[in-house]
Amino acid sequence: MTEAENLRWEKVQQIWKIIKQLRSESGCPWDRKQTPESVQTYLIEEAHEAAAAVRSGLPQEAAEELGDLLFMVFFLIRLYEENNDFLLDDVCDLITAKMIRRHPHVFGNASARTPQEVRLNWEKIKAGERASGNKSNGDIPETLPALMRAYRLLSRSSHDKSTRLNDMHHQVQDFSIKSHLLVKRLESGEQLSAGAIAELFISLVNLARLEGYRAEDILHSALQPMQESLNSRDPALAG
Repeated sequence: MTEAENLRWEKVQQIWKIIKQLRSESGCPWDRKQTPESVQTYLIEEAHEAAAAVRSGLPQEAAEELGDLLFMVFFLIRLYEENNDFLLDDVCDLITAKMIRRHPHVFGNASARTPQEVRLNWEKIKAGERASGNKSNGDIPETLPALMRAYRLLSRSSHDKSTRLNDMHHQVQDFSIKSHLLVKRLESGEQLSAGAIAELFISLVNLARLEGYRAEDILHSALQPMQESLNSRDPALAG
């Protein structure tokens, strides 16, 4: 390892030392009383804040928020270590094995020349892991933002050979019919059901998926100019 690499790992170790000190007898009362269950909600918050910082395009803000997220991940691992559930070493071993297993086009003999082929292989490998019982719960988390959850559900469902979720022509027709019916109901003064609107959302999320977009990401991008315009009109709403 180079001197720069050694210095980098010393900085990572410093985070671990801080966490151990916070959890020690002479540490912080708040940190000492935490459990994995009490901390997991902060993990979600930090992840959202880190994602927002990345979208902001401000590297310094992203660095700070990613630091918060890294700290929270290490903190959770430390709690599990204290409970003798697993070690940081185990976490590293598991993710190392998973990344090698899910990148056979890099570490094995598989071929994947495009991002789409990589994604398809990834999903097939994940499905195999679930089928073999290597994963206790393959459910997509209900806590995900709705558009992200819809994308994940559609992606997973699309691997069923009997589905037509990957048939662009069929999906376009389906969306056209649903949107036309929705417009007709609006024009007639009929009240729309929440289910009808939700079905249209799901169809649109799937069309975006077929075009290589994630609805969550592109909607965030589209909302940014609106946020900036709102902030410029009313600075009190900024942030």
